Amino acid sequence: MRINHSSRSLRAFSLIEVTIAMAIAAVALVTLLGLIPQGMDTMREAGDQAIMGRIHQQILNEIQLTPFEDANGASLLEKYDKMEFYYDAQGEELSDSRSPAGDPEREKGSFGHIYSARVSIPKGGTGTLPKSVGGAGYKGIKLDDSPTGPQNVNVRPVIVEVAPVGALGATFDFDQPNNFRLIKAYQTMIVKMGQDFQK
Repeated sequence: MRINHSSRSLRAFSLIEVTIAMAIAAVALVTLLGLIPQGMDTMREAGDQAIMGRIHQQILNEIQLTPFEDANGASLLEKYDKMEFYYDAQGEELSDSRSPAGDPEREKGSFGHIYSARVSIPKGGTGTLPKSVGGAGYKGIKLDDSPTGPQNVNVRPVIVEVAPVGALGATFDFDQPNNFRLIKAYQTMIVKMGQDFQK
């Protein structure tokens, strides 16, 4: 009996071709897996930046709504200078954030927070800038070119430092040089409205 062979030959991948294809797929998979941690870090940092920006804006809005001074001419902005605020993972201020320093609810380690913020409103002549932005003395703001002219008392800088402190919690120190890399400083000027700024 005679077997009839088809003119078409059967084709298949050889072992070498399969091995090369698997090696290419493995390299691509390892490369993609290597990008996942970097992508997660980038996503976390972007989330931190967005929340810290929102915290800064909340604090700045509150300060801008505060009158520069009371009826006796005493500054109402001074109460914010060196004040710290505490926030949860979503950037919402914690209920015990503004408790007095001696309050048991504010003792170190007694409450958890993810973000800390500190406000500095230096006063011209005697003020100093926070250490995270250089710690230099602050002489005040002049709106003219005169080197001997008076400082303008109607313009004040506001520096809001925000840090994602996480597990550091209540022990975070804004003035510790090792912590400077964690701090995002926002600098803004606030103006007393209705004033002649040439004075």
